[in-house]
Amino acid sequence: MKFLFVLVISANSILLSSWLSAEQNTSEQTIKELSQLKNKIKTLQASLKSKRKQQSKAIVQLKRAEKKIATAAKILASTKRQLKSKEKSLKNLHKKQKRLKKQKKNQKEALAQQLRAAYMNGNQAYLKMLLNQQDPEKLGRMLVYYDYMNKARSKNLSKLKTTLTDIKKVDYSIQREIRRLKILKQSKINESKKLAQLKQQRQRLVKALSKEIVNKTDQLTELEINAEELQLLIDSVRETIDEMDFTQPLEGLKKLKGRLNWPVQGHLLRSFGSLTQGQRASGILISGKEGNEVTSVYHGRVVYADWLRGFGLLLILDHGQGYMSLYGYNQSLYKEVGDWVEAGEAVATLGQSGGQNKPALYFELRHQGKPINPKKWLTR
Repeated sequence: MKFLFVLVISANSILLSSWLSAEQNTSEQTIKELSQLKNKIKTLQASLKSKRKQQSKAIVQLKRAEKKIATAAKILASTKRQLKSKEKSLKNLHKKQKRLKKQKKNQKEALAQQLRAAYMNGNQAYLKMLLNQQDPEKLGRMLVYYDYMNKARSKNLSKLKTTLTDIKKVDYSIQREIRRLKILKQSKINESKKLAQLKQQRQRLVKALSKEIVNKTDQLTELEINAEELQLLIDSVRETIDEMDFTQPLEGLKKLKGRLNWPVQGHLLRSFGSLTQGQRASGILISGKEGNEVTSVYHGRVVYADWLRGFGLLLILDHGQGYMSLYGYNQSLYKEVGDWVEAGEAVATLGQSGGQNKPALYFELRHQGKPINPKKWLTR
């Protein structure tokens, strides 16, 4: 029986060891895949840069300005979150301070009552009781009573000291949080000013770019050039993904037609296939407030997160089986290449990058590199 018990334990240990080893190997493989994907996308971006047509000074400056805006916007958003957290913390500390002060008041009153009772009884009653030993049982009860009263006073006094110490600590924490809040508020003001200045600079660059486009004599319109660059990027990203053998394959979107959530809440400004300066739209344009969160329509892996001519700060998610979703014109990006994203998770903030005149989200769905109508896939 003992031999069988040892054998079972040994078998379980081997199974556990094998499971842990498999988990470790999977984790190591995932890290390796992530590193490979990042390196491949980095090489891809360098390759695309060399293939692209010579970009004008205005486009280069716009890209630089919009990336600075993205950084400033992320810092400002982070500062706002910290400020909110500190304000909540300060509010809780004030509540604790109020509770402790009430506790201190009650403890002082209880102690004062005990001291008054002791004073009223005086030492004479205690001496009389000691001298009058005619009733030993009564004497015993009285000694226990006095001992209990002394211990109660001592306990209440100890509690009061602890409360006073706690109040002192809370007072110190409140002062510390007030100082931190002051710094964060000033930081918020500074970042807001910086962001406003960067946006003014961007407006000047957008005007310069628009003027440059109007003065062009090229046969291809700016929209056609942008569409070409996006298609080149999509094809190259697909090739990169196909070269990799992921341990965690994605199931695609085939079964989810008409069930995907909208990436933002807003009005449809441009429909799929609509004509703009002779160019058919490969995606849709959704209105929204600048800074609002853009969310993933479904579970996927980030395969591109950078600035692209005509689309600004662009994020591309691979959903597997040749399906991709694209999110353009963003103010800032939350995710990087290789990051896993869940359905409904925030991936960016809505903006007007890429030289746009008003905040909106440019959204595309693609299958095997070709655009498909997002409205047929999104919920009504």
